[in-house]
Amino acid sequence: MIRSLGRMLCRHRRNPLVRRINKSIVALHKATENLSYDVRLNGELWVLQRVASSARISTVFDVGANKGDWSKVALQAFPTSEIHAFEVVAATFMELERSVGHEEAMTLNSCGLSDTEGTLAMHVDPRFPVLATSVPGFSQRFHGYDPATAQLPVTTGDAYCAKKGIEHIGFLKIDVEGHEPNVLKGFEGMLGRGSIDIIQFEYGYINIDTGFLLKHFHEYLEAFDMRVGKIFPNHVEFREYRHLHEDFYGPNFLAVHSNLANVIRELAGR
Repeated sequence: MIRSLGRMLCRHRRNPLVRRINKSIVALHKATENLSYDVRLNGELWVLQRVASSARISTVFDVGANKGDWSKVALQAFPTSEIHAFEVVAATFMELERSVGHEEAMTLNSCGLSDTEGTLAMHVDPRFPVLATSVPGFSQRFHGYDPATAQLPVTTGDAYCAKKGIEHIGFLKIDVEGHEPNVLKGFEGMLGRGSIDIIQFEYGYINIDTGFLLKHFHEYLEAFDMRVGKIFPNHVEFREYRHLHEDFYGPNFLAVHSNLANVIRELAGR
């Protein structure tokens, strides 16, 4: 019946009413797939609370910390942990300092993370600095912004950990507008040693431009013995990769080292 209705609507898809119906159906589907960026409603806070109840997390990294919204909920979930936050855009870093700079558990870094040390070409519109990206042309095509390009400082996760004497990361959150693969490669030493327990990363339309698809996240992280799943409001759907998952809706996925079987069970709701 659904297919027959769909075929009928397809034949009349230029009709204004059918267009509105289709738009509503797409919006419903996106909502069902959890296309939401509200940390407190989309499952990000839920994940942190569940992880806190089933694992000991002493060190947290917030890469792409923005104004500190995620760091705030991480502080609530892991009150005894150290949180290392990274924000490469100077204007946004100032907001981050105002938001969480007074917290003793926070170490704030006015640089980004990548797969090499030095500088990175970032495309930043001063009106919307929180959407800065290293992906050329994306801001114009997707957001309709007109960013300027600036060379901003970056280091690698491995180099930072070596400098700070960090041997283990309990929770690594990455939200860097398409630069996620480079950040992960910068942690290859830590990943190879099994020294990162949990990774949260973003995936969305920008991955069309980077060419690093959900398929590649699965392949890369599974090679380090991690299980990958999508975050929903009250569970994480750990699953084998299928092409139909490549919908670019995202936004948040989780990778958990297979050694943490109890955490995986807790997050999966089983």
